[in-house]
Amino acid sequence: MGDDLILLGNEPRAYREAMAAALGALRPALTVRAVEAARLDAEVARRRPRLVVCSRLTDAVRSRAGAWVLLYPDGARLVASRVAGEEALGADLGLAELVALADRAVRAAA
Repeated sequence: MGDDLILLGNEPRAYREAMAAALGALRPALTVRAVEAARLDAEVARRRPRLVVCSRLTDAVRSRAGAWVLLYPDGARLVASRVAGEEALGADLGLAELVALADRAVRAAA
């Protein structure tokens, strides 16, 4: 893993882009990128991000991302995450929680 990259490849697009913009503004030292969900696996393999936010958890994300957050898979009100070896489940994810997960993922990689 090269830089402190956070990749967002979740759906819908507007939510992904809003979260990326907010996270980038709150954590300017991080590299935050929004990518189309269809390109997420390729970007994960190429860049090996500290944290991935996705709507579908793939083998590439599980094995190559430092940490991940699964948001609302198949429209379900579910958030699952794995950061610093700890898994968690919840019903929603606010901006403060996303920032905290990104901070933990970066610290765990250091």
